[in-house]
Amino acid sequence: MTSDASRRSFTSTGQLIKLFLSDAEFRNTKERLENLNYYSGREYLDFIVTRYEVASRKINTPFTCVLISDLHNKCYGEDNGTILDRVREESPDIILCAGDLIVGQPDSPFKTAVKLAKGLTLIAPVYFANGNHETEYRRYAKPKYAAFVSKMRHAGVHVLNNRSQDTEICGNKIRVTGLEVSLEKYIKFRKPDCSLEYLEHKIGPCTSENDPYTILIAHNPEFLDVYRQWKADLTVSGHYHGGVVRDPFFGRALLSPYGYVFPKFGVGKRTLSDEHFIIASAGLGDHTIPLRIFNPREIVTIKVKPLTDDNRTEA
Repeated sequence: MTSDASRRSFTSTGQLIKLFLSDAEFRNTKERLENLNYYSGREYLDFIVTRYEVASRKINTPFTCVLISDLHNKCYGEDNGTILDRVREESPDIILCAGDLIVGQPDSPFKTAVKLAKGLTLIAPVYFANGNHETEYRRYAKPKYAAFVSKMRHAGVHVLNNRSQDTEICGNKIRVTGLEVSLEKYIKFRKPDCSLEYLEHKIGPCTSENDPYTILIAHNPEFLDVYRQWKADLTVSGHYHGGVVRDPFFGRALLSPYGYVFPKFGVGKRTLSDEHFIIASAGLGDHTIPLRIFNPREIVTIKVKPLTDDNRTEA
C-alpha cells in the first residue's frame, strides 16, 4: 500500500511532469508509474501480474498462457504458495517456463524450483526450456543437473531443450518448441551472434503457415531478429530481468545482461511481423546483486485469441 508521503511525492512530481505532457499522456504515464510500484519499493517484496493479448488466424477458440521466468530459487510464501495462488487466479490452459528457475552454481539447490513446478502442474500443463543458469548447472554440476531434470519430469513437466511437442489446447492444435543456446551466446561485454542457420540446427526448420500455432520458449530475447525469421507465432523469453532499471515513463529496459545500455528489446511485448509476437518477462527473482529500479518482478498472462477485424490492429 502506498504511503501518504508517497502520494504527496507523486503529486508534486506529477505536477512537474504534467507541464510537459498532454492530459492523455499524463494519465498513461501516471498509470505506468503506479503499475511499476514507482514509490512503494515493492520490487523486492512482491510481484505483479502483467497481461497481454495476441491474435492469430490459426486459433479458433481463445486460450490463456501464464509465463514464468527467472525464479532463481526465490520463494514467495511457503513452497511458493503465493505464486501458485496468483497463477491459479489467472486460470491458465498452459504454463510456459522460460528458464532460469535455479541459480547455475555447483552448490546451488533445486528443491524450490521443483516444488514450484510440481504445484504448477496441478493447475495446467507445464512446458519448460533451459535458461543459461540451467545450462551452466549442467556444465559445472552434471549429476545434480541430471537429478533436477529427472525430478522435473517426474513432477509432470514437459522439458523441451531443443525439442518440440504437439498438443491440443481448447480445441486448437498447438506446437511448443524449447530452444537452448550454448553458453557462448551469453558471454558478457560481447555482442553475441546468432543466425537462422544456428536456430534451425538447434530446433529444426522455421515455421510455416501450414504448421500448428507454434509457441517458442527462448530464454534470451537478444535474438529477436532471428526469432522473427524463424516465424514462431508466439515467442516467450526472460533473461533480462526487465533490464534491471526501466524507463519509468515508457517501461523500456535500460540495461542488458551483456553490459550495454538501451538494448533493442528486453521486456514487454513486441510485434515481430504480422501475427508473430515476442513477449519477455521481467522475471520473479534475481541473483548475485538483487537490484531493480522501477522494475517489479512479475508473472505474465497471455490471452491468445482468434484473429478478427476488431482485434487485427490491437493484437
